[in-house]
Amino acid sequence: MIDARKTLSLSVQFNEIRTNNESEMTEMPAMHAEIILAIFTSFCLLSSAEISEYVIKSERLPPDLNFMPTLGNGHMGYTVFGDAIFMNGVYNGEGGNSRRARIPNWLNLSVAKIQYEEWELAIIPDMFELQLQDGYFRWLFAYEANGLQVKLEQRTYPHRYYNRALIYELFVQCTGAIDPLLIKLNRKPGGKSEAFDFSPLDSANGTVSFKMLQGVTRRLEHRNFQTEPRKIFVAFSDDWKNEHTIELSAGQEELYYRYVITADEREEIARQEMAEVIKLTPEILFQRHALEWRAFWSDFNIQIDGNLELSHIVNAGIFYLANSLPSLNTSHLNGAYFGLSPTGLGRGQLDADYEGHNFWDTEIWMLPAITQFSTRWAEQLLQYRFEHLRGARYNAKQTGYQGARYPWESAYTGTEVINPCCLEIAAEEIHISPDIVLALQHHYAVTHSKEWLCRVAWPIAKEVAEFLVSRVRDDGRKFHLEGVMGPDEDHSNVTDNVYTNVVVKQSLEFASFARSMCVLTDGRPDVWLDIARRMQILYDEKLDYHPQHLGYKRGEIVKQADVVLLGYPIQFAMSNVTRRNDLLNYEAVIRESGPAMSWSMFAINFLDVKDIEKANLYFQRGYKDYIRPEFKVWSENKIGFQGSANFLTGIGGFLQTIVNGYGSVRVQLDGNQSVMVIQKTYCLPTSKGFTINGIKFAQSRFSLKIRANGTTTLSCVEKGDLNIELLVDTQKYAVQEHFSIDLTGSTASLRTI
Repeated sequence: MIDARKTLSLSVQFNEIRTNNESEMTEMPAMHAEIILAIFTSFCLLSSAEISEYVIKSERLPPDLNFMPTLGNGHMGYTVFGDAIFMNGVYNGEGGNSRRARIPNWLNLSVAKIQYEEWELAIIPDMFELQLQDGYFRWLFAYEANGLQVKLEQRTYPHRYYNRALIYELFVQCTGAIDPLLIKLNRKPGGKSEAFDFSPLDSANGTVSFKMLQGVTRRLEHRNFQTEPRKIFVAFSDDWKNEHTIELSAGQEELYYRYVITADEREEIARQEMAEVIKLTPEILFQRHALEWRAFWSDFNIQIDGNLELSHIVNAGIFYLANSLPSLNTSHLNGAYFGLSPTGLGRGQLDADYEGHNFWDTEIWMLPAITQFSTRWAEQLLQYRFEHLRGARYNAKQTGYQGARYPWESAYTGTEVINPCCLEIAAEEIHISPDIVLALQHHYAVTHSKEWLCRVAWPIAKEVAEFLVSRVRDDGRKFHLEGVMGPDEDHSNVTDNVYTNVVVKQSLEFASFARSMCVLTDGRPDVWLDIARRMQILYDEKLDYHPQHLGYKRGEIVKQADVVLLGYPIQFAMSNVTRRNDLLNYEAVIRESGPAMSWSMFAINFLDVKDIEKANLYFQRGYKDYIRPEFKVWSENKIGFQGSANFLTGIGGFLQTIVNGYGSVRVQLDGNQSVMVIQKTYCLPTSKGFTINGIKFAQSRFSLKIRANGTTTLSCVEKGDLNIELLVDTQKYAVQEHFSIDLTGSTASLRTI
């Protein structure tokens, strides 16, 4: 438990940071400072059992080191003990060969041996720990013999405030040594970079000097959109090769060693960040990092009661997803953010890592959870799409269509960079463009920001709508889409995939809405709404279900959730009987090697049709078979099948199951009003209850507490500027800060006024 003395100490040290480094830091926003103060208040109340929910310990490493934790801060990322560091937006390779540009992992340091007198002691750590609350990984070792006691702690983290910096720290405690202790460090950065040519730079920087390298990528992604290679500048706090020895003098009881790498696309930022970091004391450096993570956990968290293992899985999932996103408070301003790929910022060189590209995974699978983390993060992800409209226009033109057609895979330039293995997917999975529009719609419903709607959402929705108009075929009665592929990639070149047609319909409806909000109409017939009304939505009246596409035969194996997405997340209107029939028809035909998030969607949709037993089955199936036990790292496919590691897409689906499934939180538009509906809630299986803290809606934050005894409590923990009313059954309430109400057995609707 964090006691008052520790809280005071953190407060004092935070003030020291502000006082001692005022000239080196950007001004902290007032709201952020308030969050920091709230952290100290809230975390001092946590019990030791609750703190343990944020600590994952393992006495061994995973057999496959690919499943080590991936750490990041939105600017850089790496996998612990891996051979690569990656930087946001830095790719190398032409077209489909573009992938994240690998920087050798010069931070991959570890104590290999201790030499004392005539003997050498090889270091085999006793414990490995992933500290989620403060955002770092550490490994521990202790030795005791013949009166000599040695304790080692090593830790590594990408700094969350000084986010151009990657940190390795070594703490040594020693008693009983009558001779010097030699501590031998090894570094394993991997081979030379396949992406960069590195050259040394002059290291002088006033009174401080350090080693500097310049890296230049070797190949352009698309010459029409990228005229020069990417340049990065890397600074090192120490200049040594792959071995280094530190001496602990006889009688010396403590030793601290720190190795820092800073990197940026601007040389002066890499230099400045290094100069600032190396001046800080160990305590201040670490606490400035930890404060940012605690600010995050204070703003959003999910508390699981009565199931520590599930709590670890939930918290690790949140951590892995969040640590690839940009630091929101930094020593130097961030540049543009280049999106969130399925395995995060700390991966991307390998095909198994999807080369670090962006897919529909961002908008459909990850963004609903990320929006609850922070609407600022959601805006940055959607800003990536806005800033790459030019690439989407180019893609539409190159494929013979109008408007903006977002590529199936995008990276630095926003043009199509699909792996050469799978060109038919890029040609046929056109649903990514309307998927992006529906993400815009969801974000507007959550934030209710008309300024953002007209500045960002409307320009994208308009051009995607123009693409869809040029892509559909009109038979005089219905509009059709031919030669497409839905989320199920086992069926290609089909007609009227029902998922694709529904998201096209809904995106055209939102485009028409955005136009009505943002521009003056000319009174002409609305072509977009006409297509939406006449879009072919396949439906088998006799069997009361939706065939996946024209010609689909019941019982055919499919790769992943496709039709079942119509209920949630798409929220397509249908009867519960039809929805249940869809679930029953497709649950038996998902292939065994399918990805994790399919089962999460089955869980949510079975909850909606009130089949709790099946929902609980699929909820547990959606994570238990996909998580490596040591550090709760996700795999794309079940254990026993090959798949990507650190699979954020699966994590996003899993978190939606908790927030939007068992928590029943749904956000939608009703005319020009934003509405958040909470219907029947359910306790998570194998738990005594759970609380979602930090639900975002209409500039306000809410908590939702669900107990095993069936009670549900909704509370407003922070009220924004927008007026909100709450309707529970037939009773209306004005929502104010600290407002709380029992929702047990009722449907609640929060609505902007």
